[in-house]
Amino acid sequence: MCGIAGIVNVSAHDEAGPVLKKMLETMQHRGPDGAGFVMDGYLERKMKLEDLTLGGRKGRAALGHIRLAITGERTGLQPFQSDNGKLSMLHNGEIYNYQDLRSSLGKGGKVSTGTDSEVILHLIEKEYHGNLLNAVMKVLPVLDGVFALAVNDGEQTIIVRDRIGVRQLYYAGNEKYTAFASEKKPLMAVSSHETKIHRLLPGQLAVLNGKEVKTYRYWDARHVKPKTLIAAKEEAFREYGKAMWESVAKRVAGRERVGIIFSGGIDSLMIAFMVKKLGVPLTCYTAGCKGAMDVRWSRKLSKLFDFPLQVKTLTIRDIEDLIPQVIMDIEDYSLNQVEVAIPIYASVQMAQQAGERVILTGQGADELFGGYSWYPKIVDQEGYEAFEDHSWNDAFLLYKECLEREDKIAMAHSIELRVPFLDLEVIKTAFRIAPQLKIVRGGDQIGKRIHREYCRLLGIPEAIAFRRKEAAQHGANVHDAFEILADTMNITEAMLAKAGYDPDRSIAEKLGSSSRYGFRYGDLHLWKPLARVQYYLDSIASQLKLLTPQMNQRWMTTTNNLSEMLLCP
Repeated sequence: MCGIAGIVNVSAHDEAGPVLKKMLETMQHRGPDGAGFVMDGYLERKMKLEDLTLGGRKGRAALGHIRLAITGERTGLQPFQSDNGKLSMLHNGEIYNYQDLRSSLGKGGKVSTGTDSEVILHLIEKEYHGNLLNAVMKVLPVLDGVFALAVNDGEQTIIVRDRIGVRQLYYAGNEKYTAFASEKKPLMAVSSHETKIHRLLPGQLAVLNGKEVKTYRYWDARHVKPKTLIAAKEEAFREYGKAMWESVAKRVAGRERVGIIFSGGIDSLMIAFMVKKLGVPLTCYTAGCKGAMDVRWSRKLSKLFDFPLQVKTLTIRDIEDLIPQVIMDIEDYSLNQVEVAIPIYASVQMAQQAGERVILTGQGADELFGGYSWYPKIVDQEGYEAFEDHSWNDAFLLYKECLEREDKIAMAHSIELRVPFLDLEVIKTAFRIAPQLKIVRGGDQIGKRIHREYCRLLGIPEAIAFRRKEAAQHGANVHDAFEILADTMNITEAMLAKAGYDPDRSIAEKLGSSSRYGFRYGDLHLWKPLARVQYYLDSIASQLKLLTPQMNQRWMTTTNNLSEMLLCP
């Protein structure tokens, strides 16, 4: 795990070194265990970012890396370079089959470290015959894991994002260079505020040549679209269990301990249950306001299953203090994103203080198995086919609706997040299971039935496996805190309406299925942000200089209108 960044210059006269250094400094939280760069063939790696001699270095292409040591410990400083110095590579992520891939290199594969990252480079080197794009395309299908890659051969730079999008990459360009990074902040730091930042999509790679960016799709979700469905429960249990056990096992292999983001729901409970059965020491982390149902159930389950548990009880003041940092770290200020992030952020803070390096989460099960409250209503009103379409789309939008948010939260604390439910084999298996085994017609209040029944087979009591759970922000009891904080501004919904404020126009991108369409099937107040609450968050984002020029202009217009109203009521 780490942070990666780079620039491809139009002209070598530009000083690439200072630009790259600024980008790396902006996301230094992602890699406290070392840093390095390669520029036009010159390679340098140090234990501290400040020791790199980036200075006034110039070059046509520069790749930079800051490292969080998970695999390979202290021997895996990046960038990696091929034996002949032709190829250079950055990697952020985990390759779970790297030991098998290392063996496939044979005696000629000179792997000098114990890292998964170096294996990728040698695989590309083996396939490289002057065409970098072809070589990368040949290697990507054999990688089992999550990754963001950057590879350079002195002529081209290629960046790649994994199939599901568990790790992210962004890029932006100006008249001097094209830059890429693991987060948006480094690009914002070296670009004008008007520069458009692009997201590299899951299953996509981009070839960077100066100003020119060409994107290619090397994998598509249609590759896992099932042709036949599993209708028998016994077969579903067998196939799901096999995929899930393998997924969890590969994510804890070699770990002396792991943390679990624990909400007291069946998804995180299943992960913790399996990790314990695999013999890996674990600690669960949960956070919420006083009286939160998630905290209450987390305490109950930790005692029942003998899981070590750390709990943070949040106050209104805690949430108020956390909001600006959360907005800055997740690079988003929409209510639905920020309020979900608060209990996760507080849990990850505890994990960091406890010395965790790897944490697991139950993210993804709701999309795969029909866990959201609106899914049964879709089944009843529109049929199973409509549910399957929504479930499919929601699963393959997770990359931007929660994975980017949670990777940034984890990496803000120098911790790697792993997501067992989003292993490719688990996803394939989940969509092979007939929807009738997930949701039953006629007002299903539970959902995820085959998932819950399998958990019961594992030994989890039925009353727990079939317990209905609220969404994170409601289960952690943080949702109402945002209204309380917004009310300190003494601005009403009526005032904002008169000022011409529309919370929907304030949000650059609607993220989360609840925001996109789920609100139509339930309590509107639970999912649609109140104007005064979103305006409160807009105001914080404006202070942090995270609003785009267009959004900031809208915020200023609203603020000026409100000021005039207060002066002349």
